[in-house]
Amino acid sequence: MVSRIGREIEISPVELASQIAKKVEINLASGTPDPKVMPIAEIKETYNEVIEEYGSKVFFYPGAGGQEELIKEIENYIPNLNLSLNGNRIVVTSGAQHAIELLSKYFLENDTIAVENPTFIETFTPLKLRSNVVLPIGLDSKGIIVDELETVLKIVKIKLLYVIPNCHNPAGVNLCEDRRKRLVELADSYDFYILEDDPYKPIAGETPKPIKYFDKSGRVIYISSFSKIIAPGLRIGFILANEEIAEKISLIEQMDFSTSTINQYVVARLLKKGIVKNRMNYLYEHYANKMKILTDSLLDTGFTDFNRPSCGFFLLLDLKKDSWKVFNEAIKMGLSFVPAKPFFLRGGDTMARLSISVATEDEIKKGVKILKSAWDRV
Repeated sequence: MVSRIGREIEISPVELASQIAKKVEINLASGTPDPKVMPIAEIKETYNEVIEEYGSKVFFYPGAGGQEELIKEIENYIPNLNLSLNGNRIVVTSGAQHAIELLSKYFLENDTIAVENPTFIETFTPLKLRSNVVLPIGLDSKGIIVDELETVLKIVKIKLLYVIPNCHNPAGVNLCEDRRKRLVELADSYDFYILEDDPYKPIAGETPKPIKYFDKSGRVIYISSFSKIIAPGLRIGFILANEEIAEKISLIEQMDFSTSTINQYVVARLLKKGIVKNRMNYLYEHYANKMKILTDSLLDTGFTDFNRPSCGFFLLLDLKKDSWKVFNEAIKMGLSFVPAKPFFLRGGDTMARLSISVATEDEIKKGVKILKSAWDRV
């Protein structure tokens, strides 16, 4: 009596591990930004400002595609991401996750898509549930393996390719610039669209130009968010897409009216004040320092099978043992992380995703020691 989506939807391992993390001492599972560096005072002040200036207007229904004030400020902001409008249009969404859901509705109806292996399970899920076939493409220290993708494209027709180019979740790698250019060439040659999911760029430091930067034919849809640079609970993200796609996404977005009106005004004001831009380098350095503590702790403890993350929150560690068994032991000892098997379409049984986002420096060090003790017990 329910749809295929209703039958197949399951709790994600990220949500499961995050729920458990609330009950243990050390959280190396969560993808929430570090609460210690969220601009709470500035957000509070800005709520008061927009209410005083706009009154009841900030509590009206949101308009389709985003408030004019926010769209204007995002247009002024995107040069910080090495982007420009260049004939494209901004559509505001309730975070990047909402953008992926809307794009899934627009593009997919039992189609064939390709994704990195591994990929982020929570954004991948709405794509998978509306697809018929999902093709996993390998990932290495330079990002998606484009030669492998091209080999697949010579055999199979796809509609979409989903990629996370910066601070990959869960692998932590950045896609190199040559491969970004090649992806656009392949999209033109083999007639498919690219969803470029890039919520980490604002805290990523120096990275190659976006895939969208090289797009001349409107085949790349760029997706970003203010969740990592400001706060995820505001639920404000956006897409940058050609006019035709943007118009349709705006209409689909209007069907759920989910993007908070007042939060759009608040983020617009934070952008206008320069608070978002001014936090970019600071947050990159903050998370890079915490990641160094994690990598150094792992090496000191004898864990060596991981790529050094380029930026962001996540490190993908090969435990060389069943990660769920290690997880179950770690939970008993007060540590939560994310067993990463569900991020993989093939393989991944021994992989663990470790996050440095909410843990303190001392908790990271202690968490790695607990991880080693749990590993020893398995």
